[in-house]
Amino acid sequence: MEAAQWIVRRMDGEPVDEAAFDAWLSGDPRRKAVFDAMWRRMMGSNMDLALDAYSRKRPSPRALVTGALAVALVMFGGYKAVPSVELFFTQPQEFAAADKTISNVTLDDGSRLTLAGGADVRVRYTRHERVVELTRGTLFADVAHDSSRPFRIEAGGARITDLGTRFEVSKKLSDVRVSVEEGVVRFGPNGWFGKSIDLAANQAAALTDSGLSRLDDPDAGNIARWRSEWVEYQDAPMRQVVADLAGAASLPIEIASESLAERRVTGRIQLTDPDNQLGYLSVIHGFKIGRSDGRILLSE
Repeated sequence: MEAAQWIVRRMDGEPVDEAAFDAWLSGDPRRKAVFDAMWRRMMGSNMDLALDAYSRKRPSPRALVTGALAVALVMFGGYKAVPSVELFFTQPQEFAAADKTISNVTLDDGSRLTLAGGADVRVRYTRHERVVELTRGTLFADVAHDSSRPFRIEAGGARITDLGTRFEVSKKLSDVRVSVEEGVVRFGPNGWFGKSIDLAANQAAALTDSGLSRLDDPDAGNIARWRSEWVEYQDAPMRQVVADLAGAASLPIEIASESLAERRVTGRIQLTDPDNQLGYLSVIHGFKIGRSDGRILLSE
C-alpha cells in the first residue's frame, strides 16, 4: 500500500520529498524490491487501492486547485507521467513461435523481430515509446531507428534500450542475455534501481541473480545463428555448437569440462531443435545430459 502511494506521488506532477522516500526505503530492506516490482506493474490493483485511499481524503480548496493544476500538467505537459499511463492502456499485440520453428514478425514501424521456437512476446506501441515484452525464449531484433519513440525490450527483471541496432535477447528462467550484432544497446535492470551498461557490436552481457556482467565477446557472424535453422559445422568446438543451440533451448546449457567443450564437431545441426540435437551429439561424442538447478548440464 505504501509503495503504491509513493508511486502515485511520483506521477502526480508534484515534487517528491526524496529524503523521505529514502528514509522509507531504508526502513525495511524488502521495500525496495516491492516498490520496483510495483512500478513495473504500474496501474495494478495495489495502485487502485492507493488512488482510492487518496480520493477519500477531504481536500482543501487550495488542494483542489493544486490537484487540478497537476492534472492539467499531466494532460498537457506532464510528459514524464503521460507515457507510462498511455502505455498501460495500450492493448498489446501478442506473437509466439511454436517449438522447433522460427517466426518472423514485422512491426508497424518496420522493425523486425525473429522469434526462436518457444518464444513469446507482447508488443505495445504508443505516441511516446515502443515496448516489446519478452516473456520467455529468444528473439533477434532489427530495429527501425526513431529518436522520438525509444524502442526497448523488457525481459523479466531486465531492460534493453535500443540506440539504433540489431541484437539478440534471450530469457531463460530469471537469466537474460544480450548480444549485439550491430549498433549499440543499453542493458540493465528494469526499474528505478541498478546501473546499466552500453553494449556495442560484437559485445554481450548477462543479467542474473548475481547481477549484471559482461560476457566474452562473441565472434562476428556467430550471433543468433539459430535464425538459419540448419548450420553445417566442420571441425567446430563443442562450445560453439552448444552456444548456437542455446538460443532455442528452454533452459541455459552448461558444459561441465574444458575437454568436452573443446571436442570437435562435424555435421549438419538443426539449431531450432536443441533437445534432439543434444541427444544425437551425446551418442556420437559420449557425454551425459543432466538437468540441475534450472540448467541443462553436459558432462563426460
